[in-house]
Amino acid sequence: MRTLTGTWFRSTAAIASAVVLLSACSTVIDGHPTVGNAPNANIEVTGESGGAFDTTVKNSISDIMDFWKVQYPKISGGKSLEPLKGGLFSVDGLKVAQTKQVEGPAASEGCIQKNPTFIVDNGAFCLLDDSIAWDRAPSHLFAQLAQKYGPLMVALIFAHEVGHAISYRLGIFDKDLPTIDTESQADCAAGAWAASALKGEPAHFRDVTPSKLDKALEGFLDGRDGTPDTPQDISHGNGFDRLSAVADGIDKGVTYCFSDGYFDSRVYTERPFANEAEYGAGDNQPIADIVASDSALVADLNRFWTAAAKTIGKTFTPVKIAEATHPKCASTGSTQFGYCPDDNTVYYSRSFAESAYNSLPDVDGDPKTGNVTLLENQPGDFALGVLFSIGWGMAVRHQLFKRTLDDKNALISAVCYTGSYAKDVNVPSGTAGKQITLSPADLDEATSSMLDQVGRAEAFGGRGSTGLDRIQAFVKGYRGGLSTC
Repeated sequence: MRTLTGTWFRSTAAIASAVVLLSACSTVIDGHPTVGNAPNANIEVTGESGGAFDTTVKNSISDIMDFWKVQYPKISGGKSLEPLKGGLFSVDGLKVAQTKQVEGPAASEGCIQKNPTFIVDNGAFCLLDDSIAWDRAPSHLFAQLAQKYGPLMVALIFAHEVGHAISYRLGIFDKDLPTIDTESQADCAAGAWAASALKGEPAHFRDVTPSKLDKALEGFLDGRDGTPDTPQDISHGNGFDRLSAVADGIDKGVTYCFSDGYFDSRVYTERPFANEAEYGAGDNQPIADIVASDSALVADLNRFWTAAAKTIGKTFTPVKIAEATHPKCASTGSTQFGYCPDDNTVYYSRSFAESAYNSLPDVDGDPKTGNVTLLENQPGDFALGVLFSIGWGMAVRHQLFKRTLDDKNALISAVCYTGSYAKDVNVPSGTAGKQITLSPADLDEATSSMLDQVGRAEAFGGRGSTGLDRIQAFVKGYRGGLSTC
């Protein structure tokens, strides 16, 4: 499915706007005791603005460093965590974009000294002097993303940057690994910290919920890099690569992220367009081509599942699709998309299909000023395509295994099946036997859909699952195949 993302570079980091922090005290909400967030952290930041923006960053970094003081000895042979030698630096990136230089004490940061404009719309751990710097300009990428996705996203991004600092301390950068490896490890480290946040352990993030984490993951995805122009431009991984690493960190912890076998365990999917012809054909397929009863997607899903059923000695009856205001078997009036086993059909309403197709977040940026505009409701054909694939997954449960279709397990297994199908068609254009193949941006569209569209009441509903649950199931199927589902 041919898609094309913007070529404007998006960095890996984002920071949050103002957030009201509660004093550390016990409160009672709906009869359940909770613990308020701690007072603002008192750590030194060179160039600090004194505003709530930098305060949020300080609170995030303070909590992350506290986490690593406990965890670092577990992966370093008992060594204690050394503080950042170069310190922390806050920079007004808008002024840098205008003057091409950094003024004041922040100009002493190692990477800024080498290239002042690198900090515009960026945040990074600097190997040159063991420091972390960020662009705090309200009109730039980080603050804009943070206003939309909230303070937990700040912590996730800085957990990524501190993850680089951990890799540096362990000598991993001395191994001359591909950039995508060390970026993936930092994403995994961010996930390990997120797991502690879900437990309410960080002093300034004691109120983290699964839904707040899902929102932060959406921001992580929105801040992804665009499709690389060449294989040499591959850096952080696409959104699928990055969120799969975060999910692994949440699930497996720091010992996995920094284990000897971590890099061998990674499966990366980020790739550039194969050639000019593929780039030129990169636009999304029209929605009419996707929802047609004889569409290539319908034919290919039936091709995949007919072949899969044969491998276990069973027969798969091809599924149909049909337009309707709601599925004939819908149990609630809000449902507009779903599979009905009685007539082996996936039903969709046109309005829902259009909203799912036009559901992607994106970023539009001015390379001269660094100012960004967050876009919503951008087209993504595979964001809709994976919803149909989940419908086929429900058919598999019903036809081949006679299992229920209305609980969390049904949804998670159907999502896992969809991951396996995505792997099967994530192959070069023109591969024999495939009605469709994925273009470089399609897995990001699928990942976005797993976070947002799949759980909508109009579609399959959350059924007690979180966006993270669905991401993990999708990744599981993609990596391990049908036998893991």
